[in-house]
Amino acid sequence: MKRVFFLVNKLDEFNFFEYIEKHLNDVNVTVGDSLPQHANEYDLIVLWSYRKIIKDVSSKNIILFHSTDLPKGKGWAPIYYSISSGQKYFTISGILADEKVDSGDIIVKAKFKIKNNYTAEYIRKWDQEISIILVKKILEKFANKRIKGKKQIGTTTTNPRRRLQDNEIDLKSKFGEKINHLRACEKNHPAFFYYNKVKYNIAIEPEPKPEFPSDLKIMFYDST
Repeated sequence: MKRVFFLVNKLDEFNFFEYIEKHLNDVNVTVGDSLPQHANEYDLIVLWSYRKIIKDVSSKNIILFHSTDLPKGKGWAPIYYSISSGQKYFTISGILADEKVDSGDIIVKAKFKIKNNYTAEYIRKWDQEISIILVKKILEKFANKRIKGKKQIGTTTTNPRRRLQDNEIDLKSKFGEKINHLRACEKNHPAFFYYNKVKYNIAIEPEPKPEFPSDLKIMFYDST
């Protein structure tokens, strides 16, 4: 049986159990908040939204997922910027861990078109599930083989870190200009405005409810 280790920042961030049950039910899965001492005992180690830099990446089974079309969109808040900037596609890049942030060789990419009724709330759920699907695909693709990818090529861009105050809406702006901003904000960090010194939070919900992307495409970048 294949063995996979998910490295999380805190154990209470392990909120993707349903996707493991759905897509990795034949895999021995372990979740922890520190890197295992013997990394090579696992077929795959996944840095799950991990915020610390792994200094020793000599093991070639350590991977992570970044939700942009790398090398574009390195850095912060990839889901927000994908929607707010009006990008046509949402892309998840699976890469080998590297000492430099978001700079490892690209193993695989998954992408789907961002439809008009997609919001960050839904894309985040799909982002999690698709990442688990990619774990499954990587295990199958590189069964008993070294995981390989290709160096990132193209123009590198970096998304700046966002602050809570960045979600504020200027009441002098036109409503239509803020639609993508509203779609890109999530309920736990909502868009908001002040009126007569009172703060009002805004959350939007599309109708009809969007379905899991049927146009999802997965492409590997190794040479085998």
